[in-house]
Amino acid sequence: MVFLLGCTPQALVRFALAQWQTDPQVRIEDAYKWIYQATRGGEHAVPDEQMAKDWLDEEWWALGDPNPAEPLWQPLCSDGELGRLNLRAFRARGGKKEDLLAAFVRSSRSFRSDESHFIRAWNELGRQLKRRSYGGLFWPDWRRLDLKMRAAGYPAIHHSQIYEQHRQPSYRVLTGEEAQKLIGAVARP
Repeated sequence: MVFLLGCTPQALVRFALAQWQTDPQVRIEDAYKWIYQATRGGEHAVPDEQMAKDWLDEEWWALGDPNPAEPLWQPLCSDGELGRLNLRAFRARGGKKEDLLAAFVRSSRSFRSDESHFIRAWNELGRQLKRRSYGGLFWPDWRRLDLKMRAAGYPAIHHSQIYEQHRQPSYRVLTGEEAQKLIGAVARP
């Protein structure tokens, strides 16, 4: 089992803010999603294996060419326990869809999330934004989203429209261990 031991809420927010403040497309929904994934993993996206397979099949065939600035692996915290494996970069390097699906399912089953860890990190972001804004992240936006998400029980959400338009994100959240196995098996660019 994988637990977030080295990535405290403060370390997670510090690490993420450094990434976000230089990215003009990141909005509060994207920050929420990042924190959610860093603390909750990808289990919400795997209600069952067949649904995860169908989702990946549909997305895999619609992938365009990789963006040169898009990394193969993007850790969600400095400890690298969880991160995003970008599908376009993975496929371009010869990655196999079946291997990715197996790694995604194993990751979702091995990572044990803790909602309180998400809430602590999300609130830490709110404290930071109350002091100052970072890139496209502002306290009033955090407060608006927090009120909405708290009332809904802090569910998973989609990326912001701006982020979707500019990045067209296509990734799977994996444990660092599963990602390293996949990365080690694909060709270097």
